[in-house]
Amino acid sequence: MRPTKRILTMIMAAALAAGILAAAEPALAAVDHYEVQVDGLACPFCAYGLEKKLKNLPGAANVHIELNTGWASFDVLSGVLLPEPVQDAVRDAGFTPRDIRVTASGTVQGKGDELRLSVGGDQTLTLHGGEAFGKLRGLVKEGQRDVVVAGLIRRVDDTWQLAVAEAKPQ
Repeated sequence: MRPTKRILTMIMAAALAAGILAAAEPALAAVDHYEVQVDGLACPFCAYGLEKKLKNLPGAANVHIELNTGWASFDVLSGVLLPEPVQDAVRDAGFTPRDIRVTASGTVQGKGDELRLSVGGDQTLTLHGGEAFGKLRGLVKEGQRDVVVAGLIRRVDDTWQLAVAEAKPQ
């Protein structure tokens, strides 16, 4: 390799290592796991119909229907899946969605009692209350903003709010 080319290669490698050429984008939060309480599940055929609808959601995998308890659960392996399409899939299968528990990961924005996770575009999950909210605030105060949170999610006005039941560093 010629000296000029070697020097340029070394400069580019150093710049990449220092983050000059490629600025890291902030981590995008994602809902990694859903659990949906479903009213109306009565038989294995009902569960199968719901399972088919949930498997058709973008990124959904490992769909499991617990007929005895009325809970459906699945992982989201890729992309961003907001709660509305999940609720719609349950309704399209002929059932009523009730409580939704999610596990979401990403970077927390805000401070104090005004914490949220960005879940794509202009959509955010507002993080509030719940038994682990204090722990989440402590993580943020210590500078740990990449987290995994879990809890019940509800729509309030135009915002999805997650009551933080669990919080841990990512």
